[in-house]
Amino acid sequence: MTTDAQTRPRELYAHRPGRATGGLVFRVGYADETLPTSGTTALVVALALRAVERPGLDVAASVGPTVTEVRVSGSEDRIRTTLRDLSRALADLPVRHRGTETRALRERATDGAVLPPWRYGLQGYGLGPGEYTGLYRATDEHLRAWARERFAGSNAVAWFTGETAPDLDIPLPDAMGAAALLPPPVHGLTQQLPADAPAGGTQVLWDALVPDVPAVAVLAEVARRALFKNLRHDRGWTYDVSTSVDVLDGEHVTLQIAAGLRGETAAAATGEFLDTWGRLRYAVDADELEAARAHLLVAFDEPHREAAWLPDDAVRTLLGRPVPTPAERRAAIAAVTAADVISLAHQAWDSGLLVAPVGQGWAGTSLITRGAGEPVPGRAFERIDADATIVVGDAGATLRDGRTRTTIRFDETAALLVYPDGGRLLVGLDGAQVPFEPTLHDDLSARGVAELVDPNLPAELVIPVPRQEAPERPGSDQIQRVEQARIERQVEEGTLTGSNREMAVAVGRLAFVILLGLVLLAGAGGTILCLATLMAWAGAWPDGPWEVPALVVPAGLVSAGVTWLCYRKIVRLGDAAGDGANR
Repeated sequence: MTTDAQTRPRELYAHRPGRATGGLVFRVGYADETLPTSGTTALVVALALRAVERPGLDVAASVGPTVTEVRVSGSEDRIRTTLRDLSRALADLPVRHRGTETRALRERATDGAVLPPWRYGLQGYGLGPGEYTGLYRATDEHLRAWARERFAGSNAVAWFTGETAPDLDIPLPDAMGAAALLPPPVHGLTQQLPADAPAGGTQVLWDALVPDVPAVAVLAEVARRALFKNLRHDRGWTYDVSTSVDVLDGEHVTLQIAAGLRGETAAAATGEFLDTWGRLRYAVDADELEAARAHLLVAFDEPHREAAWLPDDAVRTLLGRPVPTPAERRAAIAAVTAADVISLAHQAWDSGLLVAPVGQGWAGTSLITRGAGEPVPGRAFERIDADATIVVGDAGATLRDGRTRTTIRFDETAALLVYPDGGRLLVGLDGAQVPFEPTLHDDLSARGVAELVDPNLPAELVIPVPRQEAPERPGSDQIQRVEQARIERQVEEGTLTGSNREMAVAVGRLAFVILLGLVLLAGAGGTILCLATLMAWAGAWPDGPWEVPALVVPAGLVSAGVTWLCYRKIVRLGDAAGDGANR
């Protein structure tokens, strides 16, 4: 691609009196990235905005899965100037601010529920928003190349609403004849759905992947109204119920339905949320459907609807989708039937991910698993801080953590994070993680980790990541407790090997010797007691009863015999242990 040619982006205009608005929409988003390049689009936008930001300028930007938008409000002249300067900044990115803007992105990242990785893994649509791991290896040239390729004139649409159509000057570089980039296909992980996703947060949330059809907006509104009535109005168990519909590739959208939870009623509210939402798969009240449609159609009665829909028209144009007129949009919503809503609710349920902060299995669902492949054969390295073992082979690595197994194959790796102290974190495309910490192994050094793992992965998957210090080596008491826990588990599983088997045998032998010692003491005590009883009887002879020697003599002989046998067994065990040590 050359950088001296320029292609004017497609322009959309709609008349609307009053305050003007305008924007640029690019067919690029976090779904176009990989984990080693994650955050690139967001950083390019942040650097370009840095060049145009001014006090009082109303400008905003967002990075979605497949589309990046920049929107400006104000006078026509200010919008024209801002879009021109933004385009120039994208053509000649001010990378000198890379460090500052990178820190700002990480600081603004939210800690809420992050669902995309649970549906798509750490790839494509699963990388955002807020996934910035790749910025650790970002370079100035990489950022400039991304801006030239992805923020190009042929990959953009400009839109403007105002009194008159402006003469926009948008100098975006481009190769002649280039076409807009197609969005990546939507492919989720191979999981049984619906399923529980432990994504965190304080809301109960249902996330679904459904077709981009008019019935989506109607279903979202029907669900919102039903949940608001049952959870908020009738029971007072929540303060907020929300729904959202987000565009993916132009053919699919993400439908999310959420309700805030209060601690004392969280479990009951979660159950009612699922009951109410689930019932929409079977029946939709006619009055509720009509109310939902009426609510959505009110917006079409407002003036200048063409201007209101213009940003969405720009997105549809970029994604290669038909751009309906406001009248066509209205007719499509009015034509949605109860059968359409019920059918779509079935699809939304069958593709659902449930986030429930209280418990799991609410909808008969199972927890999404990561790293569930077959364990790989290879060399085993035991952790000293936990009952965990890492097995590394030519095909990948398996983490045996207690009774769980996590496997990442090298050909299904998203990235390898490399720490300054020599530690490594192997990250799978499905989000699974296998850590390599030399300080937590007696038989695995930093050099050994590099020799075992690094040659199996291409260099573009390696991300140098800073950290203040490596995990500390545990104390001897913790190491002993971990070893004992490992032995107990392996005894239950019948998987003792090597030194652990020898230790278990030694522990068993010691326990047997202690038992023999206790029996020996009991036998000796019994013998002495019988002898003392017999002597007391002899002192009282011939007046003593003859039943006493009849009972005491056999008991004493048995006790003496048990004592002798235990003594001989202990001596033989000691001799055997001595012979083993000499060998």
